Formats: sequence, structure tokens, C-alpha cells
Amino acid sequence: MTFVRDAFGFLRFAAGLKAFVNRPLSIGDTKALIRQGMQRRNEAFLRKIRRAVFENRKSPYSKLLRWAGCEPGDIAVLVRDEGLEGALRRLYDAGVYVTYDEFKGRAAAVRGSQRFAFRETDFDNPLITPHFHSSSSGSRGRPTRVLIDLDHIAQSAPSWALWFAAHDWLERPLLFWTSAHTGIVNRQLIATRIGRRYVRWFATVAGATLKDRLVAPTVHRVFRRATGCPKPEFVPLSEAGRIVDCLAGLVARGSWPCMVTSPSNAVRASLSAQQRNVSLRGVTFLLGAEPLTAARKESIEAAGAAAVPTYGFSEGGNVGSQCPNAAAADDVHVSLDAYAVIQRPVNGDDADEARPLLLTALRPACPKVLLNTEIGDSAVLETRHCGCLFDEVGYLQHLHTIRSFEKVTGFGVTFAGSDLIRVIEDVLPREFGGGVTDYQLIERQDARGLPRYTLLVSPSVGPVDERAVATTFLEELARVRSHYRYMVNLWTQSDGILRVERRQPVPTAGGKMLPFRTLGPQ
Repeated sequence: MTFVRDAFGFLRFAAGLKAFVNRPLSIGDTKALIRQGMQRRNEAFLRKIRRAVFENRKSPYSKLLRWAGCEPGDIAVLVRDEGLEGALRRLYDAGVYVTYDEFKGRAAAVRGSQRFAFRETDFDNPLITPHFHSSSSGSRGRPTRVLIDLDHIAQSAPSWALWFAAHDWLERPLLFWTSAHTGIVNRQLIATRIGRRYVRWFATVAGATLKDRLVAPTVHRVFRRATGCPKPEFVPLSEAGRIVDCLAGLVARGSWPCMVTSPSNAVRASLSAQQRNVSLRGVTFLLGAEPLTAARKESIEAAGAAAVPTYGFSEGGNVGSQCPNAAAADDVHVSLDAYAVIQRPVNGDDADEARPLLLTALRPACPKVLLNTEIGDSAVLETRHCGCLFDEVGYLQHLHTIRSFEKVTGFGVTFAGSDLIRVIEDVLPREFGGGVTDYQLIERQDARGLPRYTLLVSPSVGPVDERAVATTFLEELARVRSHYRYMVNLWTQSDGILRVERRQPVPTAGGKMLPFRTLGPQ
């Protein structure tokens, strides 16, 4: 039955693709759609909650709202009296929220004396009929099933059109340097929807799962047939010089290319350009999948290129994009017609810890239903004017210093925190001795902005073969989940990315000893 449903959905995708890509948005259409969405935020939220939550008794949020004694009329009153974000804060206080591990189905949701068990698929949007399923690339934690739907892509396109218009990119050649998993078609479809067909696609690795590796070539072949976009050219991370040659060649011919890639990939290309004394002035890297820190931005700009990020995640799409007047390396305007964002409060003793983001999705076709849901990230959240095109349509809320707090991310792939804990606190002590606090993984960036990982082993453990510790760490991660194998391969492609040091693990300012931590640049 699942096969028949997937096959039917894919046929609908192929049939609807031609019409979809042949109706590009104008900037006038873009502004009108966003303004309409901004004016109807409250209405969109209440409609979504009624249809996707209260009318779907299997919804995790339906169960939480019933436990909290909250009815549709109560939420409408809250929104009327306190605004959308104010209502979401009140719902959080009442216990209506979902943590990252609850969202991923890895932990039960405990509210008072009640215990709820949710599966990851329980959060799928019942209002959409997806064209086909993919899996995420792993850049937001373990790969998850992603519903690919043309309506969601159409609803996401205006924010990308606004991003391109704000930076005057609409006439510049577009390239991709990404993995080849199925989900990449989302960004390629969005680009096509705004009239920007890519001219070259450099692919690094295939999809994370066997199903994705089988489905992806067919999906991309159908997409290319409808759009006329070229085939992918496989370029591994170790061959960044080929990317530099392409970009520099376009600039030399009078074009200023934009390349969609990850910050780590952009750093690699920029370092290769500097080593070869090649300028990338006129090149813009459109970045996602990883945090763009100040060090990474500086490394990219040292070659003359520009670095401009978006922020989003596979299961929900784009959350925000950067304007030309950014106040920080990763400063983005939140697409407020698509999301409402608040932050989870922290205890006084944990004031130095991350402020997790809680997202609520407003668009009807978002693949997941999100209501005060953590996606594993923290950030600085603020409201301000900066005099740009995003301001003009009402995108006044900003996020910056966006960091993962439940996972370790590098070169566009991620190890989920719970799996790291299993290896660090269980496998390593069992294999090499010591206790659960004697090992710690430190993530930080070197002076060039490239990710580096240090596995700390307490001197109290006694003599160990440091190379054996590193090998065991990576091999055990590859055994935890099958899709980690290609992540481990990416790490091994990067010389010096992991080293072992004999010194005490580093506690937080509050004295907590965490199994893994992200620290400042080296």
C-alpha cells in the first residue's frame, strides 16, 4: 500500500512539475504574497491549529492541549488579547511545547504526572498529500523522513525571491555545491520557481539512506527534464580547486556567480583560492546547513568572496535569510509569514547556557506540524529595523549567533547528541577504562573557520593508544546508525578534523560536565 501511494504521489509530481516551474514569481508578486501572509498571521495560525491539531486527535499537540485543558476558543482569545507570540508563551507555560528529543521520538514527553510517547511521524502534516518521501541529509540530526510537496515549495518561494531581490542576485548565474540526496531538489525547485535555474551542480556525496540513493537519481532526472538544468558533476571535498576554477572563470567572463553550499565547503574553496593566489571577488556563497560563524565568514571573505546565509531545516524549510545590512555573521530576518519564534526560558543557574528556539509553523503545507517545537538550535532573538527590503514587508524579527545545542555539526553533516553520548559515556569507558566523565568531545573552529574536534581523555584513565581511541570512536559511531557511515567517511576525508588529547574534560561555567561541548574559536 505504501509503495502504491508513493508511486501515485511521484506520478503527480512529474505531471505537475512542468506547470510549476513555468510560472516564475515576479518581485511584485513576491511582495504581495508576503504582505498578505503578514496580515493573516493570526488567522493562519488559528486555522492550522484547528485543522491539523484539534481535528486530528492523533496529533501530539492535541494530546498536550487536552492535558492542559485548552480548547480552540481559549487559543483564539489568547491570540486576540496577547498577540500570536504572547499566546505561544502562555501555551508554553501551560506545558504545550515539544523538546528536540520528543520531536525526534527519542524521549517521552512528561508533563506533570502524565507521560506521552510520540513518534517522529506523528508530527507529519495531515493537511498535505506529499508527492513523495525523502530523507534529510543529516544536517539537522539523524536523517528523518521528509515530505516533499510542491505546495510547500510554492509557499516557500517568496522568501527566497525576496532574499535574491534584496541582494540584487536575480540576474546572476546560480550554481550548487551540495550532496546529491533527494531533498536538494527542494532548493533547486525554489530557485526555478523564482526564475533562477542553476547553470552547474557540483555534487559531493549521495544520499544518507539506501532508499534515498535509489530515489534521488530518478527525482533529479525528472526535475532536469522539466527545467533543462544540467546533470550533477561529482566533485569531492578534497577537490575544491575545481570549484575555484569554475567560479574564477565565470568572474573572468564578466559574470558574478552565486553558489549554494555549506559554510565549510565555502571555506575550503576560499582557502584553495588563497593557496593558488586566485581572487574570488564577485563570487557570493549562499550558505546553509551549518552555522556561519565570524571565523568562517572571515576565511571566505579573505579570498574576496561574499558569504550570505539562510537559516532553516529539512523538515520545515527556510526560517530566515540575511539582508545586506547584517549586524552579525549569521544575522537573518525571520520569515514571519511562515514562522512564529519564541525562546524557552532558562533557569537562573543556567544563564550561561543556550536559549533554545521554539518554532511554530504557519504555512498550510509545511511538512511537519510545529507548535512551540524545538529543532535543536539556540540563538539571540531580537526585533529591530535595519532599513532593507525585508523591513519593507514587515520582517523585523532577527536571529543571530545560531548554534546547535543537541548535536555536533561539521561539513554539512551531523551526529545526534544522544548517539554521541552513547559512544562517549558507554563504549569508550568500556573499551579503554575510566568513567562517564573521563571522555569529552570538544567542537570548535580553527583560525580559518574550519571545524575541528578534540576528543579529551582524562589522564586518570591511564595509558591508552590515542590512535586506537579515535578509530574506535569513529567506528562505533558508524555502527550506531547506518547513515553515519557516510558522515564518518566525510570526516576521514578532512585531515586533522579529529584528534585525541590527554587532559581533563572541560566543565561549563555552572560546573556541569557535558559529554560534548561547542567552544569558541581556537
